[in-house]
Amino acid sequence: MESTAGQSLTLDDIRHRYAGTLAVDHVTLEVAAGELVALLGPSGCGKTTLLRIIAGFITQTSGKVVIGGRRIDELPPARRNVGIVFQNYALFPHMTVAENVGYGLAARGTDRNATRRRTTEMLEMVQLGHLAGRLTRQLSGGQQQRVALARALAIEPRVLLLDEPFSALDKSLRLDMQIEIKRIQRAAGTTAIIVTHDQEEALGMADRVAVLNQGRLEQFAAPSQVYDAPASYFVNQFVGTANVLPGTLDSLGGDGAKVLLDNGTMLSTRAPTGIAPGSKVLACIRPENMRLSDEPLGAFESTVELGMPLGATIVHEIRTKTGLRLKLSEPRAPGTGPRATGARVWVKPASPASVTVFAAP
Repeated sequence: MESTAGQSLTLDDIRHRYAGTLAVDHVTLEVAAGELVALLGPSGCGKTTLLRIIAGFITQTSGKVVIGGRRIDELPPARRNVGIVFQNYALFPHMTVAENVGYGLAARGTDRNATRRRTTEMLEMVQLGHLAGRLTRQLSGGQQQRVALARALAIEPRVLLLDEPFSALDKSLRLDMQIEIKRIQRAAGTTAIIVTHDQEEALGMADRVAVLNQGRLEQFAAPSQVYDAPASYFVNQFVGTANVLPGTLDSLGGDGAKVLLDNGTMLSTRAPTGIAPGSKVLACIRPENMRLSDEPLGAFESTVELGMPLGATIVHEIRTKTGLRLKLSEPRAPGTGPRATGARVWVKPASPASVTVFAAP
């Protein structure tokens, strides 16, 4: 199949109000051609509003939408050449799979032979050519999703929008379809924006992730950077799981810092920005970045309260001597189980770089 090149997308200082409520607050995003970007955040954070603004279903209060270097704010949805896969797929149940895929082309007045060739091409791409004559209501959820994707790609969109496309699928099928959609998006070379509240989905699929909170953009970066170096306390808490240890920033030096925790332990951390020594802070450590230690230096004397084997991993809930609850995850060796409840252990961060410090609210 000949690759369909996607185009760049720019959201320039977008703001939008609903009846006086600010739903999107000065959001700016630069999406490269062929890139897959996830809009991630809790319900009501503005991600679906941004998607609808790109599609042209609503007009932003201020700011610009630019695709391929051309401002498209004044264009109606039908002229923006944007493909959309809706949450409920929005397929026509009385039409066959092939008729659904070719619908957008037919609506544009595309020649029948050209429509037939493009439909066949798209169905082969999503591996549904053998079901071309079947009605969509006779398909499984995963098959319906691929038909919706083929229909959106058939018109050779400059940008593909996916609105919570996996919410109707069960967990086992969801991962398969995430891989499949990313494969198809790469093969087509299409620029894609996916809206989701599922962090694993965003981190697994996207080239970059835009984390939104109450209409504001908290961070826009590669998945690994969002997870390993969250730009704000909100991102740290929303993406993944973290142990939160209150304390005071004791000193700064080079790339590192010292935090005196409220439990009296001095902790080496990565250096925070914009926080002065003496300030109250929160030191945050992912469970997989906690380690069991044979010595008390820089570690917390603790007791195992609970262990949960999760396949290849064991998650332990540990209570420190001062009453703080921590989570620690470690690989599970074959034939082993959780540590005994009540066992005395010492725990510490894997390294100073694994500890992120934020100003206490």
